[in-house]
Amino acid sequence: MKLTDVLALILKKNKINHVFGLQGGAVVHMFDSAEKFNIGTTYVNHEVAAGLAATSYAKATNNMGCSITTTGPGSTNVITGLLAAWQDSTPCLFISGNARSSHLSYNKKVRQVGTQEVNICDIVRPITKFTDYIKKKEDFIPTLLKAIKIAKSGRPGPVWIDIPLEFQWENINLKKKKNLVVEKEKEKKLLNKKELKKISKSIKILQSSKRPLLILGYGIRLSNTENLIKKIILKHKIPFVTTWTAADIFPTKYKYNLGIIGMSGQRGGNKAVFDSDAIICLGTHLSIPHTTTLYDQYATKSKKIIVNIDKDQLKHLNIKFDVKINVDLKDYLLFLFKSKRNQNLLWNKKIQNFKTMNWYNPKITKEPNSNIFLNKLTNKIKEKVCIIVDGGGTALYAGFQSTIIKDNDRLICSSAISSMGTGLAETIGVWNSNTFKNLLCVIGDGSILMNIQDLQTIFHEKINVKIILVNNNGYLAIRNTQKEFLNGKYYGTHPKWKLSMPSFKDVAKSYKIKYISVKKNFEMDKIINKIIKIKGPLICELFVNENQDILFKQGYKTNSDGTFTPQPLSEMYPFLNKPIANTNN
Repeated sequence: MKLTDVLALILKKNKINHVFGLQGGAVVHMFDSAEKFNIGTTYVNHEVAAGLAATSYAKATNNMGCSITTTGPGSTNVITGLLAAWQDSTPCLFISGNARSSHLSYNKKVRQVGTQEVNICDIVRPITKFTDYIKKKEDFIPTLLKAIKIAKSGRPGPVWIDIPLEFQWENINLKKKKNLVVEKEKEKKLLNKKELKKISKSIKILQSSKRPLLILGYGIRLSNTENLIKKIILKHKIPFVTTWTAADIFPTKYKYNLGIIGMSGQRGGNKAVFDSDAIICLGTHLSIPHTTTLYDQYATKSKKIIVNIDKDQLKHLNIKFDVKINVDLKDYLLFLFKSKRNQNLLWNKKIQNFKTMNWYNPKITKEPNSNIFLNKLTNKIKEKVCIIVDGGGTALYAGFQSTIIKDNDRLICSSAISSMGTGLAETIGVWNSNTFKNLLCVIGDGSILMNIQDLQTIFHEKINVKIILVNNNGYLAIRNTQKEFLNGKYYGTHPKWKLSMPSFKDVAKSYKIKYISVKKNFEMDKIINKIIKIKGPLICELFVNENQDILFKQGYKTNSDGTFTPQPLSEMYPFLNKPIANTNN
């Protein structure tokens, strides 16, 4: 059987049912085989979209994503998506075609040998779990199966295989290799006496705690323990907060859900952390965006416990934890479920107070406010929806701080890289997962230009998405930094400072996508009712105030010399007592 036919067969047998990519001379055989074996294929118009779409597809399906890209610039273009998969621990298979094996620069002290050839494996190795190129056709099957197994095992992540051109049409004898399905890796015995002792200690801390709090991260989804954590919270009635990427595990209005933590999280969620006396981090290691750089001052009244399968991560933590447990999250949660604890009525009564702190009505201006708009829109949508949040600035913050999540909704974002321009490609990936019929993409006017070609794919595939385009006249988040540190010199971030923006109404027309706009505050309710009834693709351009503030952010104290001192997240801006200045850095 032809090697690329074997590739398609292995993908299908391992339930990798969709591939994303852009055609090229070094991958035509791969795509031809994918089509022959009826594997779903989406041909994008830039390789960056292939990587991002594969990553969001994996998140939406809780299965592996797959990207196929050609040699040279085709391979380097996809690296942003690879980085997104790496930093968000998402299992993805990245496959590149390359020049003929005799034309490769691997293990040679040269810059290039073949036409458009590049030593891609050495470039991507630091941000993959496994990387290799095929040296002879007999290596192909074991290398591919090994890559798939590694991507799914332990802490998941992306893998990369590079296939020289002439091997792609070589014949492979399958008689000697009957098993093409990757068997589930046997779980490593992490539950040794040392870790069991730590688990026991953590349970005792929880049992003696009067104000316990769980911090839920994306590792809950990666370990497939969503149902188990729901049973634990229902049984023990322990309140919890979430990171950005875990915000959709429970509905926003769920009683024990106290909100999202972090520098751009919510006031109530952060305050609950600082008011607790014991926190257990499940599926998160509390990075700087969660704690700010003031990690020595983070929740100092709390005993801190972390459970993480990645022993290397446990060696490199900013927060000082009282108990660090290196076991699979599922194993720990089974102990937690079986444990007993006494309810604290006073702590439970404070839950509603924290929840009410997560929303307030921003100052009304003549222009619409993106926070109010998204809050109203997501509150009105009744059917199941996946909200894709682009990584750029104000759209990113509003997408997490203001949206209302219902049962079975999803909220997807490449949060670790937080890169402008990810939203449209991720929309393509989610749509092809066939898990959602209704999509909402929140993106800014600066971000949409970075991968605007994805609108053609969205039109071509007739994706039912409402694109909420937040127009703040350039790059507001960057302008805030320039305002604070460069005295308001907005070079490259505002139309008056060497930046130009197109008419997005004309852009929508050129891509044959329906368009609607909101320019006045009083129009919001009427337009929201109209949006809900329209079948996408649709672009709704929201013309917000170009100086619109985000809902919540880290605060800064004004010093006598005019400098600012960052404040812990126990009190976020805007401050309830308003003793501290508003800064935008």
